[in-house]
Amino acid sequence: MPDAMPSAATTPLVRVRNLRLEASTQRGTAHILRGVSLDIGRGRILGVVGESGSGKSSLASCLLRLLPGNITRLDGSIEFDGTELIGLSESAMAPWRGARIAMIFQDPMTALNPLFTVATHLVDVLKRRHPGIARADALGRAREALVSVGIADPDLRLAAYPHQLSGGMRQRVMIAMALLMQPDLLLADEPTTALDATVEAQIVDLLEGLRRKFAGSIVFISHHLGLVAQLCDDLCVMYGGTVVETGPVAEVLARPRHPYTRALLECELDDDAQGGRLQSIPGEVQDPVAPHGACVFAPRCSHATERCRGEVPPLVEIDGGRRVACLRHGEIA
Repeated sequence: MPDAMPSAATTPLVRVRNLRLEASTQRGTAHILRGVSLDIGRGRILGVVGESGSGKSSLASCLLRLLPGNITRLDGSIEFDGTELIGLSESAMAPWRGARIAMIFQDPMTALNPLFTVATHLVDVLKRRHPGIARADALGRAREALVSVGIADPDLRLAAYPHQLSGGMRQRVMIAMALLMQPDLLLADEPTTALDATVEAQIVDLLEGLRRKFAGSIVFISHHLGLVAQLCDDLCVMYGGTVVETGPVAEVLARPRHPYTRALLECELDDDAQGGRLQSIPGEVQDPVAPHGACVFAPRCSHATERCRGEVPPLVEIDGGRRVACLRHGEIA
């Protein structure tokens, strides 16, 4: 008998394959993404972690096709619910932004237009999603959205300008704007980075509550493995513009198979630790202008061999639906 066709529930919402992104710089061509491959499951939260410069935010920008003017190469495949996004014209890509893919940007201080009230921001978003909506209905939905993200006195906040709100409130407004679009995919690019610890905890609690109401998929980009473990179903670890390990978040964190994932976990602060030296990873993230002819983590890896320094490891599937890009993953597990 032929194999059964995969159901819509098991088919990933997004398949990214061999995604490459390059940009022109004064020092030469920067290899920002070097053959990234990953899946984003339907109704699941994918956590993306890695040091600054690993390509996390660039990956999100590729999914939205919002890229700077110095990009010289974007190729590979981004298949969204059966539609290939790479190669779409700007006019063909525009309906995907906001309607099917929405984003919570990293810095709420600059993501909102200071010249417009909160009401204008939210109503404009709703009019883009529902062109025929009446303003009164749009204001009603905007008010409900603010309440859903934990903002008190919604009428007062609707009349406010961004500078009249705290950082935490601005981030809540950004989340409300994204959810009003009812996207299939929500990109959250380090949504707690610009916030203090207390407000960060509130936003995390908010996202945990919203995930039960939000039927779409979420990509949650963060430096904080603790937040990812708390919020996410799946984990993607990036380094130097590559994916080094993916899989269910609990399994990856409990038994990492790549040396870089292990190193990140060792650098996490332990609330129970009493004193002692903070852990760090020696060396620096690979220069994006440098050629890519070996394992990108080899210069910082204590397990690296001569083979690692002369061969690019493929991202191979191992047990439990996990994938890892390490030539020695079987020896150091």
